[in-house]
Amino acid sequence: MNETVELTDKIVRGKPPATGGQYLVRDAALPGFFVVVGKRTKTFTVQCDVKDELGRRRTKKVAIGQVGELSVAQARAKAKATLGALQVEGKFEERRKEWTLGEAWEHMRDFELPGKGSRPRTVDGYEKTIRRLMGDWRDVPLRRFADKPYLVTERHRAITNKNGDYAANHFGRAFRRLYNYAQAKLDRTLPVTAWSKVISFNREYRRNTGMGEGELSGWFAQLAALPNGVRREFHLLTLLSGSRPDALSRAEWRHVDVRRRALHIPDPKGGEHRAFDIPLSRPMLASLARARRAGRMLAPRQAERFIFPAAKSKSGHLVEWKEDRTILSKWGVDLRQSYTIAGEALDVSERTMKRLMNHATQDVTMGYGDRNKMWPRLVAEQERLSAHLMAAAGGNPQRGG
Repeated sequence: MNETVELTDKIVRGKPPATGGQYLVRDAALPGFFVVVGKRTKTFTVQCDVKDELGRRRTKKVAIGQVGELSVAQARAKAKATLGALQVEGKFEERRKEWTLGEAWEHMRDFELPGKGSRPRTVDGYEKTIRRLMGDWRDVPLRRFADKPYLVTERHRAITNKNGDYAANHFGRAFRRLYNYAQAKLDRTLPVTAWSKVISFNREYRRNTGMGEGELSGWFAQLAALPNGVRREFHLLTLLSGSRPDALSRAEWRHVDVRRRALHIPDPKGGEHRAFDIPLSRPMLASLARARRAGRMLAPRQAERFIFPAAKSKSGHLVEWKEDRTILSKWGVDLRQSYTIAGEALDVSERTMKRLMNHATQDVTMGYGDRNKMWPRLVAEQERLSAHLMAAAGGNPQRGG
């Protein structure tokens, strides 16, 4: 029953309702414009072919209004506009999406970083860098920076002058990764740009803030004066384990195996496939016992789960370990470096230190060996390291707690 005629109001009104299903009355004056006649309604509709993002042809149909609400003349005018928009939509080369810096960041945050096993602290660091140093660029298309790379060069230099060398380099690395991600995974027409040549990164120096034997005694005296028992034991255990503080801050009681003398870290830097066990020396076990007592007093509900609980933390565990350096001179990575210095002083093998600290290695030979079979040696070396470090506490194990 489908037919093609030049549609008029009289013709449309005179078409009888469909007796079963629907039938079409096409407009001879405008291809792609027709009326769908059903049992109870007559609907002005347009249809045309478009290409999807893979270049495949797809038929798209759009209802533009009911007969009675629109006249044929009004519907035909709306049909022309709708068909034009659909046809433009199908021309992706001319109408390609322009990814802005903010959109690219949201995509990388939601899809790339979780897949890479990035820690929440890492994601938060990117978020802060983008908000503080690129906030006014969030709505700017990334293509603009490829066309005018001097904008990035000038921003890096301005941040250097205002915020310092390291902040400027954080900006540069974040921008470079964000742009490269967008070019590789969001829009392959973005120009490939050598941002390492565009940005003159400031020279950085490896931090060397660890303590030697002569500095440990004064640090232990500072540690003993800290009023918060949970924080005292956190800093002490960071020193005795050489752990990354972020991983240690999330440690749970269910992962402590006293009999085996192990603290399991299920999701360290690098993701779950890098999970490992920290060997526990006797001073470390004593520190854990003091941490349990302190946690039960300061945050009893959170202490049921976390070794280092925090009553006011959304996560339930310690999330910030910075201290006023006039009160405690070393914390965080400083203590991890101090642990490394102690290992060198005791001539602990490089292989053993890497396993104790869960360092990645590209050395094939060092990759051999069953960690479980090496466990007694790891525990013994941890005991030696703890004894060396605790000797600076003046023979009083409570000096740190």
